[in-house]
Amino acid sequence: MLYNKYFKMHFKSNMQYRLNTLLITFTQTIVSLGELLVVWVMFQQFKSVGYWGFYETLLMFGVITTVFAFTECFARGYDEFSNLIRKGDLDRLLVRPVNLHFQIFAQKIEFCKLGRVVLGIIISIIAIVNLGVKWTVAKVLVLISVYVCGVVIITGIFMLSAGINVFTVDNNEFLNIITNGGKELSYYPINVYKKWLTRLFTFVFPFACFNYLPISYIMGYGSLPPIIYALSPLLGSLFIIPCILFFNFAIKRYQSTGT
Repeated sequence: MLYNKYFKMHFKSNMQYRLNTLLITFTQTIVSLGELLVVWVMFQQFKSVGYWGFYETLLMFGVITTVFAFTECFARGYDEFSNLIRKGDLDRLLVRPVNLHFQIFAQKIEFCKLGRVVLGIIISIIAIVNLGVKWTVAKVLVLISVYVCGVVIITGIFMLSAGINVFTVDNNEFLNIITNGGKELSYYPINVYKKWLTRLFTFVFPFACFNYLPISYIMGYGSLPPIIYALSPLLGSLFIIPCILFFNFAIKRYQSTGT
């Protein structure tokens, strides 16, 4: 498979500078631990946020950390799409007899992000052990869908940003507001925010669909029918469809740099 060759190529490239890769991995992991420390300090002052305690919030933190880091590892090409346009490299990708989405996924794999993936999984396990949830097959499936659909949703957001880059060349601020803003907002239960913000990050950018809502189902929280909370990751993952359509539309409107 062609992607396997790209994967091995990127892995060998990273291993050529092992110390650099390890230092970047360590630094990014420390940053995530710093963000976790902020959550812990807050719960030392306030024992709960609504009816959400520390370990419920810790599970949300673990989920969002894992999902973001994994997506950044394998879908970084969309995140840095503006560089392809500025350097004229997008022209080169478009003339190749290979699907553009495949090339974007294959052009950059950042293995240093895997440190945060492992950290997020460890945090999630610690939270689950301390929550004492009565697990059922349905809850296990929902938890799995949280991670899978979360990656799909964040990939969709990266695609949306990449598509906008075709028209604006550079929209880093937009990407930061949606991705990093949405990530930090998702560290805590989304119902503590203003209604307009809650609706924005539930129905427009569905962060809550792979974090707050399904975890509410696992914990037995919420006033809506449980099936809505359980299916929220799958419903949220449909977000990627308009993102793909918009990206493909933007590419058709792309004007070559001529290089």
